Amino acid sequence: MRKAFIFFIVLYLGYFIAKRIQKNWAEAPAKTLVTPLDTLPSPLPLDKSEFNVLLYSKANGWVHIDAIAAAKEVFPRLAQQQGWKLTVSDDSALFNATQLSYFDVVIWNNVTGQTLDGTQREAFKNYIETGGGFLGIHGSGDDSHQWDWYDKKVIRTLFSHHPMQPQFQVGTLNKMGNSLFPATKDFSDQWQWEDEWYVFYESPKQYGSTVLYNLDESNLVMFGGHEDKQWSMGEDHPVVWYHCQKKGKVFYIAMGHKGTYYQDAQYQQLLIEAVEWAGNTSINCN
Repeated sequence: MRKAFIFFIVLYLGYFIAKRIQKNWAEAPAKTLVTPLDTLPSPLPLDKSEFNVLLYSKANGWVHIDAIAAAKEVFPRLAQQQGWKLTVSDDSALFNATQLSYFDVVIWNNVTGQTLDGTQREAFKNYIETGGGFLGIHGSGDDSHQWDWYDKKVIRTLFSHHPMQPQFQVGTLNKMGNSLFPATKDFSDQWQWEDEWYVFYESPKQYGSTVLYNLDESNLVMFGGHEDKQWSMGEDHPVVWYHCQKKGKVFYIAMGHKGTYYQDAQYQQLLIEAVEWAGNTSINCN
């Protein structure tokens, strides 16, 4: 009788615990999905005699949905117009020494978060530092990549925040007179532009970058949404800059949050000039 009673108690407790576990599982929130890193590269039917450009748009951080889609629509037209051979792929496995060697320029189109593993990062670093070209657009310069070399040597500054109230503002961009960029004469001295303005902790020119356009903060709100972000960059607020990273060339454009911006003719011309400078082998770095 005692054994039967103990058996009944154990059975009852087991049933109760099982139901409780089932209830907790049902109430648990779903985890945020992160796109896995690719390890098997796609084949590349490319000819090294052509001007090859890779448009890479993988995002494991904030996803700029409209901007990424717009760039994927615009760049094929620019490539056809300029005679580039464009590869559009979000396959991170392409970041290996063999396949990167085919590209004159790699564009990071609002790439956020960690999208490359350690081996792929090392291959991309070597690609740039041995002569590859790079163009980073908007979100590619935020603080989500968790890659010290990329922050310090490619972007050459660290993103702090962007204004929230209001998030989008029309500001004046002033072309910097000391820029040696080949196409400087073709760009307007001043440019009225709406965007989500990135605020950085320091100016990249302190670390060797040449600023092409500076943002005039007059009449703009630069404060972020948190108490420790109630500050601005003042008179030295770069939004377009470039530099050499060893033998490679890096160009970064902080503008480009909305998809509609990519239809602007002057913005498209800036993208064209950035790509052609980054991939111009007659312009040597170091």
